[in-house]
Amino acid sequence: MSAPHRHGRLRGVSGGRRWPVRLATVVLLALVIPVAGGSAAGATIRGGLVERIARSDSSTGTPRSSTASSTDEQGNPLSSSPVTVASSTGSGNPVTVSLTEIQAPAAGSSVVSVQGTLATSVTQPLTDLRMSLEIGSVPLRSRAQLETLANNTAAARSLTNRPLTLASGESTQQLPDPPVRGANPVPFMLTGALSASALPRSVGVYPLRVWVSGSVGGKPAEPIGAAYTFLVRSSGQQQRTPVAVVLPLADRPHLRSDGLLTDNTLATEVGPAGRLSRLLDAAQPDAVTLAVDPTLVQALKIMARPEGYSWARPGGAVRQPTADPGAVRFLSDLARFAAAGGQVIALPYGDADLTALVHAQKLDTVKYAVNTGQVVLTGLLPRGTAQVGSVAYPADGLADTTTVDVLRQLTVQTVLLDDRLLPASPAVNYTPSAAVDLPTSAGPIRALRADHRLTEIATSYRQAADGPGAGTVLSRFRAELGMIAAELPDQPRAQVLALPRDWNPPPGWAEQVLGAVDSDYSTSAPLGGLTSQYLPTAPRGTLVYPADAQARELPSSYLDAVTSVRDEALALGPVLCPRLKAAVTCQDVSPMYNALVTATSVAWRGASMVDGVSLSQQVDGAVSAIRNGIQVVASRSVNLTSKHGLVPITLENNTDFEVTVVLAFSSTNHSRLRSPVRQTRILPRGQKAQIEIEVDAEGAGTFPLEIRRLNLSGQALSTDPPTRVLVRSTVYGAIATAITIGAVSVLLLAVVVRLARRLRPGARRTAKAAKAASAAGGAPEPSAAGAATVGGAALPGPPGSLADADPPPVRRAPAAVASGWSTGAPTADLSYAARRGKGVTPAAHGPDPGPSPDLGQHRGPDPRQDLGQGTAQDADPGREAATDQVPIRRRRSGP
Repeated sequence: MSAPHRHGRLRGVSGGRRWPVRLATVVLLALVIPVAGGSAAGATIRGGLVERIARSDSSTGTPRSSTASSTDEQGNPLSSSPVTVASSTGSGNPVTVSLTEIQAPAAGSSVVSVQGTLATSVTQPLTDLRMSLEIGSVPLRSRAQLETLANNTAAARSLTNRPLTLASGESTQQLPDPPVRGANPVPFMLTGALSASALPRSVGVYPLRVWVSGSVGGKPAEPIGAAYTFLVRSSGQQQRTPVAVVLPLADRPHLRSDGLLTDNTLATEVGPAGRLSRLLDAAQPDAVTLAVDPTLVQALKIMARPEGYSWARPGGAVRQPTADPGAVRFLSDLARFAAAGGQVIALPYGDADLTALVHAQKLDTVKYAVNTGQVVLTGLLPRGTAQVGSVAYPADGLADTTTVDVLRQLTVQTVLLDDRLLPASPAVNYTPSAAVDLPTSAGPIRALRADHRLTEIATSYRQAADGPGAGTVLSRFRAELGMIAAELPDQPRAQVLALPRDWNPPPGWAEQVLGAVDSDYSTSAPLGGLTSQYLPTAPRGTLVYPADAQARELPSSYLDAVTSVRDEALALGPVLCPRLKAAVTCQDVSPMYNALVTATSVAWRGASMVDGVSLSQQVDGAVSAIRNGIQVVASRSVNLTSKHGLVPITLENNTDFEVTVVLAFSSTNHSRLRSPVRQTRILPRGQKAQIEIEVDAEGAGTFPLEIRRLNLSGQALSTDPPTRVLVRSTVYGAIATAITIGAVSVLLLAVVVRLARRLRPGARRTAKAAKAASAAGGAPEPSAAGAATVGGAALPGPPGSLADADPPPVRRAPAAVASGWSTGAPTADLSYAARRGKGVTPAAHGPDPGPSPDLGQHRGPDPRQDLGQGTAQDADPGREAATDQVPIRRRRSGP
């Protein structure tokens, strides 16, 4: 085929191979577009559309709303009412009342105190302002009623209230300095006395209202401002509700595989006013259980080194020459907390997204994250730290049945779940205990239901100018705890307050919330006690998983990409640490593997996934640098002139590690070219090794020899095509040699047979001539051709011999042809010469040449001779008479 045709064919093949790429692109777009649209439009689970559970301060990073939803076993939406912690007369009221502190009366006391501020948005002057403090006539009956009044201002206003007697002895208190628009809010304080007859038998929750009346622009108005909250009264005779508080200490992953930190933001988090420092300062060892991310402690250990640490930047690494004081202080406070008996549970390593990993079938990563988290935290914390068994806390307490089952198989004994995943029976009109035993394939597991209302109320205060005040939020939090105790005063039911991982409370707020747990009707309890005590008090339904929670998980495509890089990193284990059985334990591979586990963190959900991609790409670059640093260099072709030969190659190690590499050799034609299957080489860093591969060629030709780089486990070190060497051999193989010998033997045999056939007729004629000469009276002299001659003329053989046989018929020439024969000229007898060879001289016809020296007499002419044309015996039987040429049909070689 000519070159133009060959190039045209290549172009046709290249164009034909584009259709799979185009088809894959169309399929990818068809898959991505519905997924992208589904994340915004909603998600379905079990055939039902479920309202999303939005959380602004949750690990998912999505906005939190007060409306929460779940789904029942059939997929029907189960929505709860919004959690509102404060209400006022509305935006149209001239005066806004904000409550900063509400001091409920202690057990047996009747004094209540309310503090707050007043602000106005109107330009008209406010005059004759008076304030009053009012309380509901009857206590609330349930948490559902409490939620209704908190969400509905009109319902709260319609209640029958009675005013309290203030410290002045009157039911109202005049405000001398009214608020002015644009000025600072005006503070106030109201102190009232409750009636002793209104004291409940055990505990009661009452609605409380602050009422403001007066004139706006000279026109009386009532009210011109109001605020609604709740008040808990306790006799101190009831049993207190145990509440286990779980406070996570976690941050986004900061560790890279090369020992650098991704950034230096962690120094701010653990600084004097940092988020993590505020949370740890608010934690009391006897009231809080810390859920610690092991990777956070690892990063702080690096930052606390006396020689300093470094973090990465686009322009290069930045060096901190000394230890970070915030990291040193934080680790010291954490050790002090543990030494004081505080309980600690380990979050999954890197705070991995457990549910997403289970749904993507990455169970090995789930196992590593759960087990390694506990092991790492145990090694980092001081000895004697009280760890609460094996407890798993998925992000936001959201996990499905499959994830819980996998955790139980990993010997996890307790799992923290959102209470909306385990809804109580509709017939239960009280808050049941948090402890629930769930069946799994590996046995029962204890599930602790985290009360979502308590969590949302505790995290709702953000110190915003237009948001509820700290006192209002705190009173609502206390009212929820009091209502739980009031539902069944004689039966304490343990509850769990699980705070979100990225909770960032205002300064001092965490201390107030955690301090509010200890009261006359509730008390702090260790989490470890709930794993064995406080058995379930009410039946539960099947564990359900909200659809919006699954929509917020890390996508499977992202996890597949991370797993691919992880597998490449694990393949380097036998290369860098050949003596270790587990590649994860290799000190050079372990940082890469750990960084890739942190790339599956819940912190990378949503828009933050780009940071997780950057973390995995850093590891991918480190893995590729090692894999590409191990190279095989060889000539494109090698010539062999014998059956056995050597193929030289060079193995290069351009990495910073000592490597153990297995070179695998293979040929597409194993029967023609044989070589060793594998060779193992240990090469120090930055070194090269010359290797000669012994090969045996079984025949001539060109055979490709492929060289692959493997680890000791047989895994490929590169996805690139293998190194190929063309081995050209000129040696004959066994089959070619046999064919050659056979052909030569056949040729020799043919020659021998031919010689034998030529020799056998000559021998017979010699014997017959001898007999004829003996019969005639004398032995004729043998000629060189084997016939007797007389006087130089050949004599005919004896009768019956081949010489005397009649020659084949000869076609005579026409008489008109002029020749010597027609004039009677003497001619030579060609019949004997043609049959007996060149050594015989034919007898002449014509006059007698004289006496023969041998016979001594003249021999007369043969009467059979034709003097004109000659006889048939005299003519050469092998030639035409007219043309003196051998006929084509009679020409032949040999006698």
